[in-house]
Amino acid sequence: MDNADANSSLLYGAYIGSLKIVREALEQGADIECAEAGTALTALHLAVGRSFVDVARYLIEEAGATIKPDGHGRWPTVIAAQCRATEEMCDFIAAREAASG
Repeated sequence: MDNADANSSLLYGAYIGSLKIVREALEQGADIECAEAGTALTALHLAVGRSFVDVARYLIEEAGATIKPDGHGRWPTVIAAQCRATEEMCDFIAAREAASG
């Protein structure tokens, strides 16, 4: 798998909430900070917006994802609010964002 394919797999895995795909993509050399061309969302932003707490936790705590704004300046907490993420996700990402800053 080349880097572009690994990056695509990472973003796809985060979008569908597949921790298995996310892990495999990173093992294949995906860039943890890669972003979708059209939306400028990273895997972390996608997982947050879709309320996949296990994926977001893995990305931050084990894979080293940076908590930062997306390409449009939206912090993960803003994405969580805009996407009406679950309370569990909102609490998780708010705590991690506060701790990172």
